Amino acid sequence: MPQHTKNAPDLIDLQNLLSALGEDFHVVVYFSVRLRDDKVECIGKTHCRPYTVDAPVQHVALATFPIKQPKDLAVTLYTLAFDLWCQHDGAGATAARRGAPTTWRGYPEVPRRRKA
Repeated sequence: MPQHTKNAPDLIDLQNLLSALGEDFHVVVYFSVRLRDDKVECIGKTHCRPYTVDAPVQHVALATFPIKQPKDLAVTLYTLAFDLWCQHDGAGATAARRGAPTTWRGYPEVPRRRKA
């Protein structure tokens, strides 16, 4: 059995994050979990007024993992909620590319001297 860490988020942390999303951005989050192609798909969507599933979708977050590698559902939902928080806050948790800037061929860019 996988060992849970002491500081892993639980459902209380998830509830706090969801209520903060509602207070700061006036949205409600709906999660859906489905099994597809031997994978578990967790989808989180934020909806604005009238706060129902029929309302327009603001942002979407997706997490998938194989069925044979079970993960804690509370941690997965917290990760989705945090990604939605980052999207509403303006950046997105995975929007920026990490690492040094690269050229079109994939090599790291080398700083060049200015010509004055």
